Amino acid sequence: MDLERILGPNGLLSEHMPGYEYRPQQIEAAVTIQQALAKRKHCIVEAGTGVGKSMAYLLPAIEHATPSRKVVVSTFTLYLQSQLINKDIPFLANLFRDRELKVALVKGRGNYLCLSNYDAELSQLNLIGDSNLDRLQEWARKTETGDVSELGFVFPGWSEICSDQDTCHHQNCPWFPKCFYYKMRRAAQDAEIVVANHSLFFSDLGIRAADPNSGVLPEYDTVVFDEAHHLEDVATKVFGVEFSNYRIVSLLNRIRRTKGIGVDPSRIQTIEELNSALFTAFTMYPKPDFFFSDVYEQVDHGAVESTVSKLCTLLGELGNELSSQETEGRQELADRLDGFKRICTRCKEDLQLLFFGADEGYFRWGERTANGKIATCFLRCSPITVASVLRDALWNEVNTAVLTSATLSNSGTFSYIKNRLGIPTCMELIVDSPFDFQSQCLLYIPHHLPFPSEAQEYADIIAQEIKDLVRAADGRAFLLFTSYRMMNAVYERLSGRLPYRMMKQGDMPNEALVQEFLSTENPVLFGVHSFWEGVDIRGDALSLVVIDKLPFAVPDSPINRARVDAITAAGGDWFTEYAMPQAQMRLKQGFGRLIRTKTDRGVVAILDSRLIKKRYGREFLQFLPQCPITSNIEDVQAFYRRAIVR
Repeated sequence: MDLERILGPNGLLSEHMPGYEYRPQQIEAAVTIQQALAKRKHCIVEAGTGVGKSMAYLLPAIEHATPSRKVVVSTFTLYLQSQLINKDIPFLANLFRDRELKVALVKGRGNYLCLSNYDAELSQLNLIGDSNLDRLQEWARKTETGDVSELGFVFPGWSEICSDQDTCHHQNCPWFPKCFYYKMRRAAQDAEIVVANHSLFFSDLGIRAADPNSGVLPEYDTVVFDEAHHLEDVATKVFGVEFSNYRIVSLLNRIRRTKGIGVDPSRIQTIEELNSALFTAFTMYPKPDFFFSDVYEQVDHGAVESTVSKLCTLLGELGNELSSQETEGRQELADRLDGFKRICTRCKEDLQLLFFGADEGYFRWGERTANGKIATCFLRCSPITVASVLRDALWNEVNTAVLTSATLSNSGTFSYIKNRLGIPTCMELIVDSPFDFQSQCLLYIPHHLPFPSEAQEYADIIAQEIKDLVRAADGRAFLLFTSYRMMNAVYERLSGRLPYRMMKQGDMPNEALVQEFLSTENPVLFGVHSFWEGVDIRGDALSLVVIDKLPFAVPDSPINRARVDAITAAGGDWFTEYAMPQAQMRLKQGFGRLIRTKTDRGVVAILDSRLIKKRYGREFLQFLPQCPITSNIEDVQAFYRRAIVR
C-alpha cells in the first residue's frame, strides 16, 4: 500500500473525505507502523493532537489483516470504539479493499443479555422496583445483539440478567443457539479486525496465560493499542483481585428469589452478617482509600481474618447445600443451582487470595465510592508492577504490538512507558501536532502566585485568577482541576460572580455536560479527571482552558504509595522516575483540550508558578506545544481582543 498516494495532498483521501487536511506527520506515523507490521516488531508512536492517528494505524492494519492473521484494535473509551466500528473502519475498507472486510466488536460478558438468566429472573424482576420493565421486555424481544448499550436507559437489575461465566452452561444451555454472547464470539472468530477495549484485552490475556486454549478473543497476529497511556492502570486492575461489599449480597438475593430451593435460612443470614461485619471493619476507616495495613492499625487484624475464614467455610457449605438439592426432572433449576455453586466457589477463592495469598509483588488496599446514596466498598489485591507479567504474556508472544496516543513520551523519550510496561527494544516515533501553536495559542502562567502548598487560602487566590480569565474570554471555558475538593471550593467562590452559565462535573453525566456546553452560549465547565482527555470541542465554543496546578498524582493514594515505595526500595528516585513522567503526560492531556483544528484559537492558563520558578518546571514547558508565554493578564485580554477583530 502506497501511503503517500493515499494520505498525500492530492491522495485518495483528499478526494473522498470532506474537509481532509494533508498532514506529513500522519504519513510518517503510518509508514512507521506499516514497517513495524512488515518486520514483525513492536512499535510506539506518539502523535500530537490533530495528526490523525486513527487513520495512521488503520490503513496499515487493514492492509495487514487476513482471516488467518487477525488484528486486534484495543481502545480505552467506548466513544473511540464506536467511532472506529461505525465510521473510520467502514470508510477505509470501502475505499481500499476489493472484497468485504470482516470486522467484529467484542465486549465483555456483562454487556450482553443472557436469555437463560432473563427467563429465570423475569417473574422476579418487578421486585427490583424498576419502572422500565415493559421497555426491557420489548427490547429483549427485538434486539439482535443483546448489547446493553442499545437499551437506552439504566436498568438496576441488569447484573441479574446479563451473561455470567459462573451461570453459563455453554452448549448445554437450551438458549445456546440464540445466545448473544456466543454470537459475538463467532463473529470475532470470522473477523479480520477485532475491536475491543483494554480491560477485556488484558482479561483475555490473563485467561490465556492460565489456559492457552481459553479466552474470549480469537487467535491474533497483531494488536494496536490506541489511548495506550492507560495501559498500566488497566492492567494493574485486571491482573489483581477485586471484591465488593455487594458481591455476596447479590448472590444471596438471587438464591432467595429462585423458587424450588430449600437452603438453611440461618446459614444465609450468617453469611450476610459476616459479609457486613467484614466490610464494616474497612468502611469505618476515615479515608476513602487505604492499605489493609492502615485499617489493621485501628481494628483487630486477627478478628478480620477470622471473619474471612468463617465466611469462606460457610460459602463452601452453601455451595455443597445447593448441590444436594432435589432437582430430578427440573433441569433448568439444576443448571441454575450449579451456577450458584460456582459463584460460591469463586467468592471463596477470591477471598482466600485477597486475604491469605502470597504477598510478594502485590499490595492490598481498598476504596469507598459513592453513587448518590449508594456506597460501595472495594477490597483489592493488585500487582505493584505489571512489567514482568506483560513481558511474558504479551510482548514475548505477539508478533507485533503498536502503542499509540497523543501522550506517551516524557522529556522527549519513551523510557517511562517502556519501563512501566516492560516493553523490550522496539521501533519508536514522536511526531508533533500539525497545528501552529505560535499563532493559535497563548500560554498564561501567573508568576505572582504562591506555590499551591504554601498558601492557606489557595482556592481564594485561584478563584480570582479564574474570574479574570473567564471574563477576558467571555466564558467558553474548561476549568480543569486536579481534585474534586479544589473544584468544588472554586465553584462555590465563583457562583453568582460571573455572568455565564456554570456547570460542574457530577451534576449530570459527562456526555450530557458536553452537550449542554455545546448548546449554551458562553458556558463555563468545571471538571476533573475525565475532562482532561477524550473531550473534543472544536471551534469558537471553547477558547480558554484553565488548569489549577501541575497534575502530580496524589502522593498518599495506595497505588502511588506502593509504586513509590518499590522504586525507593530498589534505590531509585521516585520523583524523577515516577511522579514527573506521570505529571508531564497528564499536563499534555489537559493542554490538548484547547486546540483541536487549524482554525482554533485560545488561551491555556496553568495557575502554578512552579512552572517558571522551579528547575523542573522548565522540563514541563520544554515538552508542551511551543507557543508564546506570558505572566500578564493584560496580554491575555489583548489576545482575545485580537481574536475578535479577526
